[in-house]
Amino acid sequence: MAKKPKITAARIKEQTKKIQQAIERHKRENEGEHFTSLTKDEIEKKLKRVNSPMIVSQGWNSTTLGGVVNYNLGIYTPDPTQAFWLFAHVWVGSGNVAPPVDTFLLNVDARFPRLTEPTFDGLTLASGAFATLSFALAVPTTVQQSNYIGNSALMNFNWHDVGQYLDRGVFVFAVT
Repeated sequence: MAKKPKITAARIKEQTKKIQQAIERHKRENEGEHFTSLTKDEIEKKLKRVNSPMIVSQGWNSTTLGGVVNYNLGIYTPDPTQAFWLFAHVWVGSGNVAPPVDTFLLNVDARFPRLTEPTFDGLTLASGAFATLSFALAVPTTVQQSNYIGNSALMNFNWHDVGQYLDRGVFVFAVT
């Protein structure tokens, strides 16, 4: 991906409105018990600092032993160009609070599966577009009934060189 251009106040205002509309659409479509999204202030801060595209919303459910957590990740690109080869990786572990990306990605509860979406060759988003990636995280019957920390990492792959970490999300689900 090309270097992110400096974003103007007018562009921040325009993109914030588009992101808020995308979040509202995701919120209406969410079938899970839980939903989180960026506030207007968080959107503006994120537009100034984050790599693009970015995670703007997420919805999920709690479940029972042996059940499934359905996790939906809302992704938006404010960039003036198309984004391509995007993938999200989801796993369980307490890595979200670790600022270094390598520590974040390696903090895994190995009892749970690690999932990546979409299929080859990844998600392509037009400028100003929103998409939702859906995951079905199987919960083992051997874990304790408790709350677990789910993580998501949004990445841009490069098939013949180092890819780029873009953003992260966290969600807490109950297993009863």
